Amino acid sequence: MKILIVDDNVAVQEIIQDILLDEGYAKEDVKRVSSVDEAVSRIGDFQPDVIMLDTWVGDEDGLRVVSRCKENYNDIPLNVILIKSASEQVPKDNPYIKGFIDKPFKSTDVLNALKDVAEIIIREEEQNSEKKRRRKESRSLFRKKEKKKVEMSSVDIGDRGLSFGTSYMIYEPEPEKIYSFIGLFDPDRYSILMVSSEKAKAVRERFDRGKIDVVSLSPTQKSGSMDVHGLGSLMVYVNDFVKMHQFPVVVFDNFADLVEADGLNNVLVFFHQMISASKDESTFVVSVDDSQLTDKDENILKTDFKLHKF
Repeated sequence: MKILIVDDNVAVQEIIQDILLDEGYAKEDVKRVSSVDEAVSRIGDFQPDVIMLDTWVGDEDGLRVVSRCKENYNDIPLNVILIKSASEQVPKDNPYIKGFIDKPFKSTDVLNALKDVAEIIIREEEQNSEKKRRRKESRSLFRKKEKKKVEMSSVDIGDRGLSFGTSYMIYEPEPEKIYSFIGLFDPDRYSILMVSSEKAKAVRERFDRGKIDVVSLSPTQKSGSMDVHGLGSLMVYVNDFVKMHQFPVVVFDNFADLVEADGLNNVLVFFHQMISASKDESTFVVSVDDSQLTDKDENILKTDFKLHKF
């Protein structure tokens, strides 16, 4: 594994480096930095498997390294071993912290922490590969099924226990129920925007009446579609749609595709920022494969979305 040591104490850097070199790590696979800025820059080019990170680097919170890397790098995994004092608590809400060592530490503490994190990384990679395989099979079967036409309702959503300004999520392995859910919104009253990985024409044909706006996302810049990797551009597009309509309903049937392209944390932040900016003047709806979520991820989503069960 490639290890990056982030600590403003050069003596600590050298001790950890010596432990790793004595264990057989190659010198070119162990790098040291003394500041948050250096760490963020080095992570970009070195791409370490594990970051050994002091809780305080100079006068900055060491975890600033994580938050800044999440802003700058979508495709670099962040596996952190926190270097802390015995009195400090390990943040429980940070999924990037995979282990910790307390100061003063012994060589066995460092090596055991690395061994545990290596096992976590391998396990996560296996789980992600299995999820992708299942999802690929599921999507193949799903697309072969004949999709029923959705009948758009004329009944007020309040009579169905729904309220405009509340955002909803639907748990399902593939987007199907979400279309039935959107059928509950009268297109003569609500302005509906579908964000999908399907072609715009195919999405519109799912509904029996009404004007449905569609933005189609693609892994490559195709004519008539937006880049699925461009969450910033997509947010601008959605925000403009919300501002231009009186009762906007924005629907995402492609949560899994967004996560695969942009990373789960970035997608969670994306939804939170959009919903916060709308100030209850719109409804967002998302179809989510909950097998992708940890309990922590699920709780984060529930701060913005109400779970709708059929």
